[in-house]
Amino acid sequence: MRGTRRFGWLPAVAASPFVQAGGALRDLQPGSANATDGATARLWAVQAGGRTTYVFLVQGLDPASAGTTYGAHVHVGPCVAGNGAAAGPHYNSDGGVPTPDNEVWLDFTVLPGGYGIARTTVPFTIEPGDARSVVIHLEPTQHGGSTPGAAGGRQACLPVQF
Repeated sequence: MRGTRRFGWLPAVAASPFVQAGGALRDLQPGSANATDGATARLWAVQAGGRTTYVFLVQGLDPASAGTTYGAHVHVGPCVAGNGAAAGPHYNSDGGVPTPDNEVWLDFTVLPGGYGIARTTVPFTIEPGDARSVVIHLEPTQHGGSTPGAAGGRQACLPVQF
């Protein structure tokens, strides 16, 4: 859902555009059991001053996975159960080498009780229609190295209307 609302925790500005999404995760690996099976997620994104703050909450994760960190990123394509490739590449604001300044990285660690939460602020906004999902990956996001932004296989996906 896309809309406008004033949020008290943001700097004093005119009403801030926001995006929110939530529901059951789409299983991108239906042939294998993983910690995201049966989980739900919520995403909130609030824009102000050319920046966007994201909060990502995942619930119903396998409690046995507590302590495990998963990568999560905004992707340009849709969530299609069983087809991780449909989500396309990460949204990248400038087409450059992936970094936390030009992509939305929402890595989270599973906490006791089977939930995880991530928060990040990026120096850009996503225009309506330019991204359509948040994908949870098997591994934490690589910072630097030979494959920056890589995070392993695509496990689950939350549809989002940016």
